Amino acid sequence: MRMLRYAGVWLLVLVMGVWAGEYDLSRILELAEQNNRELQLARQDLKFASAQKLEAYSTALPKINVQLGYNRNFLQDFFFFTTRDTATGQERTTRFSFTFRNEFQMRATLNQTLYSFGKVGNAIKGAGDFSRMTRFQFEAKRQEVMANTMKAFYRALLLERVWEVARASEQNALENYQLVKTRYESGSASEFEMLQAEVRYENARPQTMQAYRDYQLALNSLKIQVGLPLDEPVHLVGSLQNAPPMPDSLPADSVLNRRPDYLALQWERQLWKRNVGVQKSNLLPTLLGTLTYTSGARSDRFRLDNRTSNIVLGINLQIPIFNGANTIAQIQKAKVDLRRAETRLRITEDNIRLSLQNALLKLREAQRRVEAARKSVATAQRALEIAQSRAANGLATQLELKDSQLFLDQARVNFYSAMFDYLDAYIDWQLATGQVRPIQS
Repeated sequence: MRMLRYAGVWLLVLVMGVWAGEYDLSRILELAEQNNRELQLARQDLKFASAQKLEAYSTALPKINVQLGYNRNFLQDFFFFTTRDTATGQERTTRFSFTFRNEFQMRATLNQTLYSFGKVGNAIKGAGDFSRMTRFQFEAKRQEVMANTMKAFYRALLLERVWEVARASEQNALENYQLVKTRYESGSASEFEMLQAEVRYENARPQTMQAYRDYQLALNSLKIQVGLPLDEPVHLVGSLQNAPPMPDSLPADSVLNRRPDYLALQWERQLWKRNVGVQKSNLLPTLLGTLTYTSGARSDRFRLDNRTSNIVLGINLQIPIFNGANTIAQIQKAKVDLRRAETRLRITEDNIRLSLQNALLKLREAQRRVEAARKSVATAQRALEIAQSRAANGLATQLELKDSQLFLDQARVNFYSAMFDYLDAYIDWQLATGQVRPIQS
């Protein structure tokens, strides 16, 4: 009964696999390009850089403002003046009202920076540098996401193969147990041999369940990476039998200009260099121009009567004298930011050289392990065939058969692990050279 329940669980798993959608590496990478959260965040940074560039250009453009106003006067204002009567010599005070009940005003102002001693120009150039830096940062993030997605794909594929090995081993143990049990019932096998076969089968079952759990965990991680629903059945289409050829060694100097993160740091350094110029320009005067048009009307009724208008052109020279040494402090901070950017650039260059060497070492070591594991699988397969033949003829014990099967299972797992390590190192090599592409294995 317990075996029937257990078989029903695996039958459900197999049925779900039939209904699962198939995803190869190319399709998985397409989904990551579209749905990955980190890439979506990086795309927002691109939009922010575009807005930053527009903001910088706005400092060079004129600013036009229009103000409209209306006043209602509930009381009158008077103008008083005193005169002396020439005939009597007496003073007389007369008043005149100069207000109307309704007043209408319109004021249009155009402000334009005429010359700023490099402030506007450096701001515009700095916005361009920031935009280029952000584009390279996005490409660096895109390559990082693609590399992590490929690793997650092959990790899930590896664990699926491990699960398949465990499931095949369990099936083999079950068939062997049923065979020995039949022989025991017919009197051609001892009870001890039957118990050994049963223990081997019972030990294989939890190993299969654990392998399936690890595969599902890796698959869920991949789904999150590419934006697939966690409850959607997925079947990965790929192979761990073949690997891309060993790449040629590349000099680090030829790789630097292909690394988007390194190029982004170069533009960051240029940005901070311009910022030093911007802060220094704050010590210099700024010449501003203003053109103003005013128009008004006054009436005791809601009519535009008694109109007046004027146009005024003005020039304003703003000369910074003292602002509490704030400008000097900003210049010093800008220089520190520049030195930090230069240091980050040198650190990244050292890391690129190191990552190239490490990726090559990992590739060579993994390639040797793949070759050794492939031979080990062939040897273990042949040893199991001999053990099965001997056991069928009663010449080998269950312990020998169990050991032969364990050796083959371990050899297969070692081969898949070595192949995954090679692919993992190959992806690191692509990332180190700034050329992350789908692996054609």
